[in-house]
Amino acid sequence: MSTKPDRRVVFFDLDGTLHQQDMFGSFLRFLLRRMPQNLILVIPVLPLVAIGLLMHGRAARWPMSLLLWSITFGHSEARLKALELQFVTAFRHKVVEFPVVQRRLREYLDSDDTEVWLITGSPENLVQQVYNASLFLPKVRLVGSRIARGKGGWVLPLRCLGEEKVVQLERRIGSPLKLYSGYSDSKQDNPLLFFCEHRFRVSKQGELQQLE
Repeated sequence: MSTKPDRRVVFFDLDGTLHQQDMFGSFLRFLLRRMPQNLILVIPVLPLVAIGLLMHGRAARWPMSLLLWSITFGHSEARLKALELQFVTAFRHKVVEFPVVQRRLREYLDSDDTEVWLITGSPENLVQQVYNASLFLPKVRLVGSRIARGKGGWVLPLRCLGEEKVVQLERRIGSPLKLYSGYSDSKQDNPLLFFCEHRFRVSKQGELQQLE
């Protein structure tokens, strides 16, 4: 996939940017509360997860994949999918959207010369389900992390954070990236913001600050 040369390319993060909550973190906590028996596996792997994130950075894939696996190991796909659906329903009711950022998103989507990418560390399947009734989701190009079955539980074949966001977008529109603007609450997105002509940081209250 490539983009037309005369089109502006814009990216938005999701968690902390379009809405307040951390979707994937909320999902992990939700699963663990409903499968507390897995604490017997989660507790021993927590030091490995912490060491992995410390050594390889917060955007590292395998530590969070290991954590997800330890929370879901030993449960059938049907059971996990049922819990996923419960989470989606609950998250929809409590999600706090940021109106200022959502308004900016709508402005870009209403523009004929703009291509909008929603690039998130949250799993694509969760984002699609939570926002399946939204007006914006069908109009954006979604790139997120991926969950798959593996070794008796769920794992993360792809964690779309940090430099990986750059890699994934380059695969889709080519390299070098040349983006019109980018919106994120996190320094984890600085590698992608580097390629943006206009960069915006989203505050914890959902306000926009333009970066130099």
